[in-house]
Order: sequence, then structure tokens, then C-alpha cells
Amino acid sequence: MAKSLIPDPLELMRQAVTHLEGRANSLAGRGLEIDQVVKTLHQLSSRTLVVRQAMELALDNFYKRLNLPTGREFAEMRATLQRLEDKLDSLLATEVSARAAPRPARTRQPMVEAPAAKAETPRPARTRQPVVEPAAAKVTKIARAAKTAKAAAPRTPAAPARRARRAEGG
Repeated sequence: MAKSLIPDPLELMRQAVTHLEGRANSLAGRGLEIDQVVKTLHQLSSRTLVVRQAMELALDNFYKRLNLPTGREFAEMRATLQRLEDKLDSLLATEVSARAAPRPARTRQPMVEAPAAKAETPRPARTRQPVVEPAAAKVTKIARAAKTAKAAAPRTPAAPARRARRAEGG
């Protein structure tokens, strides 16, 4: 392929990065030979670790004051939720496989059980329990009885006299 007159910008960038990495590696290699540089890097990394732990502690206290979950609590909740989802998936899988099991034919006649099965399961003893009427049924019975008694009662001759007095106004 013929070279173009315009240089490839990506190729120029790759060459620059390669040259920079080579110079940084040679400088770091010479610097790590000196004990003072190694001690300084060790102190710097230990102090960054202390600052990081202090920041985590301060953020945890801040989240507690705001009543918010921390990053660790989110991770615990995420793990718990994942366990629950896995358990639910396994339960649903067993339920689906149980549904896929063949069912007996649907007929109007009951299934015939084996005589051995009937002999094994004893019948529970029958107990006679008193019939208790609800309170509403009692009230209804009393109201019916009062209506029938009122209908059966003879009319008294005083009723027409009372009507006449009311019509007169007094």
C-alpha cells in the first residue's frame, strides 16, 4: 500500500505514548534502586491507606446520622436479594415440573381407591354437636311470632271510637 502524504494521527499518538512509557520505566527503575525513594513510596502508600480508612469511617458515621445504608450494607442486601431470587427460581422450577406431571383423566366418576388404602386410614369418630342459632335468626323468629299474634288478635270496638275522636280534634 502506498504511503499517504498526510501522517496518520493515531500512529503518531501510539509512537508518542510508547516513547513516554519507555522514559517513565527507565526513570522509575533508576529511582527504585535508591533506598530513600523506596522508603518514601512505602510511607506514602501507608498514609494513603490511613486516610482512606478515616474517610470510610467518617462516611459511615455520616450515613448513620442521615439514616441511610452504607456501601457494605448495600452489598449485604444485594447478596441477600440474590439468594432469595435463586431460592425463588428453584422453587418455581420444581413447581413447573410438578405441574408438568400427568394428571388423571377428568371424569364424572370418583377415583376408585385401592381397598388396602381404605383399611389403613381410620375414620374419625363422629361427634354430635348442638346446633346453635345465630342471634339474627332468633330476632327474626320473634318478629314473625309477634306479627302472627297481632294478625290473629280480634279487633276491639274501641278502635273506631279513637279514630272518631282524632278526627274531631281532641
